[in-house]
Amino acid sequence: MFEVKSTINTRKTEELLKEAKEYSPGGVQGDGRWYEPFPLFIKRAQGSKIWDVDDNEYIDYHGSYGPSVLGYNDPDVRQAVIETLENEGVLFATPHPKELELAKTLTEIIPCAEKVLLCGGGGSDPIYHAVRVSRAYTGKTKIMKFEGGYHGWHDYLAVSVTPNPADAGPDESPLSLATSAGSLQETIQQVVVAPFHDEAAVERLVEREKDQLAAIIIEPGHSGGCPIMRPDFLRFLRDICDKYGIVLIFDEVITGFRTHIGGSQALFGVTPDLGVFAKGMGNGFPIGALAGKKDIMSMFSPEGPVFFSGTYNGQIMNVAAAIKTIELLRDGQLHKKLWGLGNRLSAGINAVADELEINAQCVNFGSIWGIHFARGPLDNYRDIAGMVRYNKANPKGMALKNTLLNNGIFVVGRPRGFISSAHSESEIDKTIDVITDFFRKHREELV
Repeated sequence: MFEVKSTINTRKTEELLKEAKEYSPGGVQGDGRWYEPFPLFIKRAQGSKIWDVDDNEYIDYHGSYGPSVLGYNDPDVRQAVIETLENEGVLFATPHPKELELAKTLTEIIPCAEKVLLCGGGGSDPIYHAVRVSRAYTGKTKIMKFEGGYHGWHDYLAVSVTPNPADAGPDESPLSLATSAGSLQETIQQVVVAPFHDEAAVERLVEREKDQLAAIIIEPGHSGGCPIMRPDFLRFLRDICDKYGIVLIFDEVITGFRTHIGGSQALFGVTPDLGVFAKGMGNGFPIGALAGKKDIMSMFSPEGPVFFSGTYNGQIMNVAAAIKTIELLRDGQLHKKLWGLGNRLSAGINAVADELEINAQCVNFGSIWGIHFARGPLDNYRDIAGMVRYNKANPKGMALKNTLLNNGIFVVGRPRGFISSAHSESEIDKTIDVITDFFRKHREELV
């Protein structure tokens, strides 16, 4: 079997994991923290670097699953938070001037943002509220998502995220399969699953469900279930939502602030009815936002009948972090750097893959990148279904992951990485060199 063994010292990690299993399921705080054969325990992150508890230093492409757009522990963001702690406090759970400043800024830079709500946690919170308000606004109950797309932990959309294609029904009409045990089947049945980039299939499903379909949700530009989204497909969704009176939701939890200051909707010129933002918005501080058209957003309480509340909504430290992050990104120069580094990485890797004629390609959407062991178009989830995790079922992916870690490059258990503005061209070039050596050394296994 194709295998590259790990050569890094993991003694302290293994000791901590053994102890942690006594206190938490699997010794980690959630499924995303676990990867085969075991996750490394991290003690520090700064800029583009990360260190584990065994003192191994890495160039980091994990990026905490995307928030670290400026690099870890950015000094300007950190100082803004420190000043807020010293001069204002930690939590009010009342209105405050900074939340007004942030909400106003979001309406200036995000195309769909006529009104804004600030949420206290990650992306799952505003996505939940987007679904709820779409149902209230339209009087319909069903939501369409795309096979392989991830939109948070809640049962509203934790459906057909990484299904086995053998169990998932026809390509053109995938089944709605619960991601978690304990999900109510009657909730899962309110989700219509469609294939990415198949306009005919989407139109048939929408026509079938039009009287019950409240919203369509998609990650614009990049998705865990489809490496790169085509702009023409997003425009098609905008048109079909307009035709049938369906709310179009862009899940910009990952793409927002990372690809463009106004999100992918500004980049592509396709404006949804609602947009969801988190991750890069606070460069590591936990904050989310739901932005949208005034007539929909005014459905939320206290203006309207859709309940919205939360102790940590608009938490002042996280708002301060978001204000400073947006200030640093707003002139677009860091986005130019992020796109340049991402394009440099994928071009370098693909040049070698083409030269060697191997079954591998690097795809990137700006600073979001990943390597898939396949040639040809990757248009939907089923094109990459066997490659969505680096595990025993994907030995090529595991071999690449171990090679990167052995050479001081940090990735986790998925073929998706994040570049930050703290990365340098020399770090990108080192990454290309390590992957080039891997391709050349294992060409036989990769053709």
